[in-house]
Amino acid sequence: MKPIKRRKFGNTGLEVTEVSLGAMNIRLLDSEEEAKKVVHASLDAGINLIDTARVYVHEKEDGRLFESEVLVKEALCEHEKVDEPIIVVTKGHGYNPKAFDEDLNLSREKLGITQLGGLKIGEQDIKLVYFFHGLTRERFDEMKQTGVMDHALKLRDEGYFHYLGFSSHNGHEEVICEAIDTDNFQVTELPYNVFAAGFSRELETYGNIFKRAYDKGMAIINMKAFGGSSMIKNSVIFKDYYEITPTDRLRFCLSNEYIATVDAGCKYIEELETDIAASHMERIPEDECLELEKNAKRVTGILNKECRECTHCLEKFECPEGLNFPDILALHTRYELLKEFGGDIEELVGAYSLFEKDGGDCIACENCLSWCEYQLNIPELLEDTHAILGR
Repeated sequence: MKPIKRRKFGNTGLEVTEVSLGAMNIRLLDSEEEAKKVVHASLDAGINLIDTARVYVHEKEDGRLFESEVLVKEALCEHEKVDEPIIVVTKGHGYNPKAFDEDLNLSREKLGITQLGGLKIGEQDIKLVYFFHGLTRERFDEMKQTGVMDHALKLRDEGYFHYLGFSSHNGHEEVICEAIDTDNFQVTELPYNVFAAGFSRELETYGNIFKRAYDKGMAIINMKAFGGSSMIKNSVIFKDYYEITPTDRLRFCLSNEYIATVDAGCKYIEELETDIAASHMERIPEDECLELEKNAKRVTGILNKECRECTHCLEKFECPEGLNFPDILALHTRYELLKEFGGDIEELVGAYSLFEKDGGDCIACENCLSWCEYQLNIPELLEDTHAILGR
C-alpha cells in the first residue's frame, strides 16, 4: 500500500498523516468487533492520529454503552505494536479546574492510561492531545476566570498528557482568535469544507484564522471535511444538479497548506479506503478550489431555505388535512435547484400531479410550524409549490 503523505504537526516536532481517523462514528456500529476493525484498518494503513472524545458515547437498545475512547483503547491494545507513537486526541468539557480534572482522569481511565510521562495504551506508545471541547464565549470566559488554562498547563508539564488544544465551530471566531493569541495551545480542531471555508479566508474582522494559528506554530486538525452529517445527507438531494463528490471534498481540504491533517470521520472501512485513495491524488489548484466553493455556496444558499427532507416533523406531527408535505416540499427544493443550475421542470410537474392532496389543499392552520427544526414557513412553501407545479 502506498504510504500516506505526512505533514508537520505544528511545532510539536511530530509528523502526522494527512488523513487521520475520526473515531466518533464507530460507536454507532452494531458490534464492538466491527468498531475495532475500523481502528485496526487505519493503523494497518499507516494512519498515526486517532481523534475521539469523552462524549462520543452511544447507548444501544439493550442498554450497552459503546464508548469511542474504550473502543480505541481496546483496538490499540489488541493491535501489533507499531514502530512510532500514535497521536491520540481526546476532549472534555471541563472549563474549571475541578471539572477539568474529572474529565481528564475519566478519559485517561477509559483509554487505559495509568502512568505519567511516557504514556502508553497497552504496549503502544502514544502522544496524548487533550482538548477543551467546543469553545464558546461563555466557556472561554469561565476558563479565564477560574485559571483552568494555567492548571491544565501544569498537568501537561507533570505528564498527564503531552499537548493542550481546543475545538470550536463557526460563529465563535472572536473566541477562537483570543484562544490562539494566548499561546497556551499547541493544537486546534476547527471545521473546514467546501461548503464552509470561512476559517481559511480573509475575514473582515479576524483575517485568515487558519494562518493565524499556523503562524503561531499550532497544528490544525480539519474536522467536518465533508460538510457534517446533515450536508452528507443533503448531497442526495442536490447531486443530480451539481455534484461535489466526497473525494472532491477531501481533496479540497487537503489542498489547504495550513492544515496538518484531515480528521476523516469513518464508520466503515470502505470509507477509510476511499479517503486514503483521495489523499494520493493531486491537490486542487486554488482557482479550482474557488470555483468549487462558488458552486457549493449556490447549493447551500438554496438548501438553507428549503426542506431538508429530514422528516423529523412527522415523528410528532400529522397534518390535519392529510398532506404529505415533506414529499411535496421535496419537489419545491428540486425546482429551486433546477432554476439555479438549469433543467426542465416537466418531470416535477408530473410528479406533483400524482399527489392525491397537494399544496392547494393546505388551509394554512400553521400547526406544523413549531415542528420544523429549520423554522421553515411550510404553508408558504406549499402555496408556492402549488403555484409553480400545479397545472
